[in-house]
Amino acid sequence: MNYESSTANSPLPLGRGGERKGTRHVMLLGVTNNTNNYGVRVLQSGAVACLARAYKDAEISILDYAHDPVTWPEPTEDGIKAVKLINLRFSWRLHLPNNIFRLLLVAACARLLPSSAARRRLLSGNPWLRQTLDAEAHFSLAGGDSFSDIYRLERFFYVVLPQILVLWLDRPLILLPQTYGPFKGRIARSISGYIFRKATKIYSRDAAGVKTVQRIGGSNLEVQVVPDLGFAMLPEPVDEKVMRQLAEWRTRGPLVGLNISKLLYMGGYTRSNMFGLKEDYPKLMHALIDFLVREMNAFVLLVPHVYGGPESQESELTLCRGLLPEMEKAHPGKIGFFDQTFNHRQAKYIIGRCDVFTGARMHACIAAVSQSVPTVAQAYSDKFAGVMAVVNADIQVLDLRHADVAATCQALRTAIQAAPQLKKALAARMPAVVSQIRSVFNSAIAQTGSDQTENR
Repeated sequence: MNYESSTANSPLPLGRGGERKGTRHVMLLGVTNNTNNYGVRVLQSGAVACLARAYKDAEISILDYAHDPVTWPEPTEDGIKAVKLINLRFSWRLHLPNNIFRLLLVAACARLLPSSAARRRLLSGNPWLRQTLDAEAHFSLAGGDSFSDIYRLERFFYVVLPQILVLWLDRPLILLPQTYGPFKGRIARSISGYIFRKATKIYSRDAAGVKTVQRIGGSNLEVQVVPDLGFAMLPEPVDEKVMRQLAEWRTRGPLVGLNISKLLYMGGYTRSNMFGLKEDYPKLMHALIDFLVREMNAFVLLVPHVYGGPESQESELTLCRGLLPEMEKAHPGKIGFFDQTFNHRQAKYIIGRCDVFTGARMHACIAAVSQSVPTVAQAYSDKFAGVMAVVNADIQVLDLRHADVAATCQALRTAIQAAPQLKKALAARMPAVVSQIRSVFNSAIAQTGSDQTENR
């Protein structure tokens, strides 16, 4: 997708109290379109689609870190939305007017002023604060699973500081369905508890998140469990050449989509079985492909869900490109792979053409389930089971920390043999899942005091 740079972060015309005159404005936090990890892109697109439906004709912006502001077109069921990035900076260069630490300092000083007029003058002098103050509601996702300190304290602050900024500007903060925790340190627990208590509404994408929020923020906090926003993102059709190739491959046996995680293939960030998998992951993948081709007579389609070139350490496109010659030699005519870059919507479309899907990238599995494709999710953490349990359908979650080769192969055997029944069950469940996700945003309109709802 092409990005179109904005010319400037020009000040916006504000009315009394910080509201914009005319066009409505809502804001997303903790997601970005500038990443090779399609899981984050999927969350962003799912959120934009829901916002566009609930907040009809509203301007949608994203508050996130970047060197420059950009605007890009985002397809939704309600038409193309121009999404604007309001760019923050996370650095020690405190002189930058959009440095998050500087913005927090200004917001804190404004809270000490006794006059509301003085507060407005101070805040309106900074375009970034002005645009943040302008939004009638702020929706935060924290990358889906980054509201935690397990990725180091620096990453934790990177994620939570924009949320604190919103709260210090006295704007409504809605925490969208995501994973919360774990929180190992006292600092992270204290700050997270503050955000939980001040948030207008909290949603979790699994039942475990409810316990985490209430343990950290207080047992009286209301937390609603809602499916992951990835279920609501629309796929984008691929070109005719790719469609013809998919159709031809399906004539060679059940088309099984396989996502091989580069993160697991390299042993995690430590390069030494970081997630404690029971089997050697590369050997497991080769054994699984051998089983699918030889015993199930399947055609295996390799499906990356993290793109990028050789410089990207988690690029699954590069991984599949390197594995393909050996796999084709071992299984001629039974291995497929598109050696090109698709966007996250197109990747979902391709996954939806499979008869069965399996993989270790959670949002690749969500892409399959949301299109009623029988799925075996290869879990390496607890979040998989919790996220899929919310959907309450026949989805197999195989925990690779405990499953061996035999269990993995058996799970795929079951999925392939029961594919028609599983597909029917998923198709019956999905409309309710999407409706439940959309209700989050309709509820937010009511809770933030807006009477300009869309009746659908």
